[in-house]
Amino acid sequence: MIFNILIAFILPWIVGILHLYKKDRTIIPLIGTFFCVIAFVVNEFGFYYGFWRIAPFFNQKTLSALPFNLGLYPILASYLIFFIKKTKRPYLMIFSISLFTTFLEMTLVLSGKVVYGNGWNTIWTFFSYIIPYIWVYCYYLHLKKLQIMN
Repeated sequence: MIFNILIAFILPWIVGILHLYKKDRTIIPLIGTFFCVIAFVVNEFGFYYGFWRIAPFFNQKTLSALPFNLGLYPILASYLIFFIKKTKRPYLMIFSISLFTTFLEMTLVLSGKVVYGNGWNTIWTFFSYIIPYIWVYCYYLHLKKLQIMN
C-alpha cells in the first residue's frame, strides 16, 4: 500500500501542485474533482464485476485504488485539460493521455500490481480511460460555455 500512496497519490500531487497549479489555479479544483468522481465510479464498476484487482489485495478491494482515485487520475485529467488549452488539439490530447494512462497501467499489470479477470484486457483498459477523458473534455466545454473556465 505504501507503493500506491507514494506513486499514485503523493508524487502526482507534488507534480500537480508544483507545476500545474502554478500555471493555472482553476484546473485542479474544477477538473480534478470531477474526474475523481468518475474514477471512483469506474473503479467500483470494475471491482464489482471482477475485471481487475489492485495490490495489495485486501478483502475491501477498493481500498487499494483509493490513492489512484484521489491522486493520479485527477491530476492526469487536469493535465489533459491543460494540454488541450495549450495545444488547441483536444482529440489528439485525449488519445495521447489515454494511451499514456493505459501504458502506465500496463506497467502495473506486468509487475503484478494489477491483475485482470473476467476477460478484461489492454484494449478494454484503453476504452476505460478514453471514455472518461472524453467526458471530462465535455465537462470542460460546459464550464467554458458557462464562462467558469477560460
